[in-house]
Amino acid sequence: MENINTESDQIIVEIIVRDGCNFSYETLKSLLESRELYPGMVLRVVDIADSEDNRRTIGGITPSIWVNNKLWFLGSFSEETFHSRLSSMSSPEGIN
Repeated sequence: MENINTESDQIIVEIIVRDGCNFSYETLKSLLESRELYPGMVLRVVDIADSEDNRRTIGGITPSIWVNNKLWFLGSFSEETFHSRLSSMSSPEGIN
């Protein structure tokens, strides 16, 4: 039987980007590559200029990375930390 992720199994990752912000684009590239390691990860990209939900950027700082509606990174990003935290989410303790 095929394993189908339920909504509760999904890891929703939102990245808030700004046009012309090279660090936002580098971070987005890293997140896109991370999807291969975490098949339950759903990536949503929000351009701050197009978003009516600008409160999610905390003062317009980009990139902002939100995981399951919790702020993980603001204006910085560590792929190692990101992967470590995602791995811990799939452990029995499942911390966010």
